[in-house]
Order: sequence, then C-alpha cells, then structure tokens
Amino acid sequence: MLFKNYAPLILVSSIVLFIGCGSGTQIVNYQNSPIQASAGKKNQENIRRAIILAGTSTGWQMQEVSKGVIIATRFSSGRMAKVDINYTTESFNITYKDSSNFHYDGTNIHKTYNSWVEQLHKTIAENLSTM
Repeated sequence: MLFKNYAPLILVSSIVLFIGCGSGTQIVNYQNSPIQASAGKKNQENIRRAIILAGTSTGWQMQEVSKGVIIATRFSSGRMAKVDINYTTESFNITYKDSSNFHYDGTNIHKTYNSWVEQLHKTIAENLSTM
C-alpha cells in the first residue's frame, strides 16, 4: 500500500532523472585554432600569459608542464575535467585528458564538460585576439 501512494512521485522522478542524464554528447576537442594577434605580439610568452589568464578567469587551474604545453583542470559540483592545451605562435589545441563524474564512455560525455571547454576555448581566443 505504501508504494502505491508514492508511485506517481517515483515515476515522475525517474522520468526527470532519465531525461536529465541522457547518454551525453560527443566530446569536443579543438584542433589548430588560429591565433589572431598582431605579428609583433605573437610570441610564446604573450601567448602563454593570455592562455593562463583565460583559464584562471573561467575557473580552471592552469599548470605549465613544458614549453607550449599547459594542463588545465577544473573542479565543480563533484566533477573534474582535465584538458591539454598545446600552443605555438600560430595556433592552439584543447584536447581531452581526463575527467570524473561526467560519464565519459570513450566517445560521449555529459554536456557540461563540453560547455566548460567551449567557454575556455572562447575566452582563450578572445584573450589572444586582444593582446
């Protein structure tokens, strides 16, 4: 009898959970994004600074691991995303490295991951275009 009273609530909750989780979307990586900056300012140090500033301003922890390579990590609401950012004086890449609690299956990932990476990419591009 008790279950019968809660059946509509359980059904609605299950539907909301199913719709909310979904199977995810295809993971987004950015390859060969051009660096739009004046030629006189296109040097490794200016580009490095612009990328680090973009990451920290959007909630990412930025760690330079070698010349032209930064690992960016973001934590929020029990989730973690980690990407590699490789750059030259001509272009930059943002590539998936690791994650937790995004239900990544090797191809698809929760849409929030892609939102985070899209915002990071957009902010890096904006910073580089105004340096």
